Amino acid sequence: MSKSVDTRFPWTQKRSRLLIALAVALILTIGLLLGWRHARSEQNTASDAVLIVGDQRGGAHALLTAAGELKDVPYHIEWAIFPAASPLLEALGAGAIDIGGIGGAPFAFAYASGSSIKAVHAYRLQSSRGSAIVVRKNAPFRTLANLKGRKLATIRGSAGQDLALRLLERAGVKPADIQWVYLSNGEAKAALDAGSIDAWSTWGSYVGIAVQENGDRILADGSGFPGSIGFYAANDAAIAKKRALLADYVQRLTRARTWALKHPKDYAAVLAKETGLPFNIALFSIESILGRAVPIDKGVIDEQVAIFERYRRADIISKVPDVQSGYDPSFNDAVRAAERKSVAMK
Repeated sequence: MSKSVDTRFPWTQKRSRLLIALAVALILTIGLLLGWRHARSEQNTASDAVLIVGDQRGGAHALLTAAGELKDVPYHIEWAIFPAASPLLEALGAGAIDIGGIGGAPFAFAYASGSSIKAVHAYRLQSSRGSAIVVRKNAPFRTLANLKGRKLATIRGSAGQDLALRLLERAGVKPADIQWVYLSNGEAKAALDAGSIDAWSTWGSYVGIAVQENGDRILADGSGFPGSIGFYAANDAAIAKKRALLADYVQRLTRARTWALKHPKDYAAVLAKETGLPFNIALFSIESILGRAVPIDKGVIDEQVAIFERYRRADIISKVPDVQSGYDPSFNDAVRAAERKSVAMK
């Protein structure tokens, strides 16, 4: 039995097969693109339900954990841990994190340096005693005037530097009379131990370690000043896209701070576990953490302007910036609601 083969239009058949193959490839490509688009959409939607929080060891995570405020969170929190406020603020300004906690002084320094951040939540410390200028036990310095011409270490633009400026100003010592040495807290501790600096202005657990473990001496502390302001700051993208998450987060912080004021030892126990600090050091260090949430208002902004002006007089910044765009009071209602709930639960 012979087999018939059509040899009259070979190109027509090849073209048909080619067109069919191209059509199948096109359908598959469209399907893959639609699938990718759908996955991308789901990924974007999922990312909107994630809050990336910048923190330092023993910061917000320890506070919220101790207060039980990390239970039943209706979104996912990703924690980004930083060794200090400066890299946290850089990440915040770059959009790598959504929100982060910093003191009023480092916030002012970063904002004056042009960082695109906004303070969305404020709290006032109940005491400034946890910040201090520390010297070696046998150092000859007895007054702040003794530091004229001496080396004072701190972090540039930090709470430690702002405290030092306030204390020196009160003692009649000009910033230019001091040899400022800019070191991280770890470097400053080692430098003080080695005698390569004369004094160190720091806060929290660093003061506790210096005094209670190293036997160093507090030359002056912040006990004569009212409690300073701290902030949680966010960037514009997070404020625009994750407002509901930010509002919920600052409410949890507000409730947690109210809880911590009544349970300092419970808070210190969690802080010690998270940081590895001895319990007595953790208990001392929360002097620089405990406080209540406050609304971002004219009074808070005026205090920040005072920091800007101190920094300008000390040539730490070149000018006082326009403060209006750096402070977002739109989350005040959420904070007040959390405060009312905390009071009602007493």
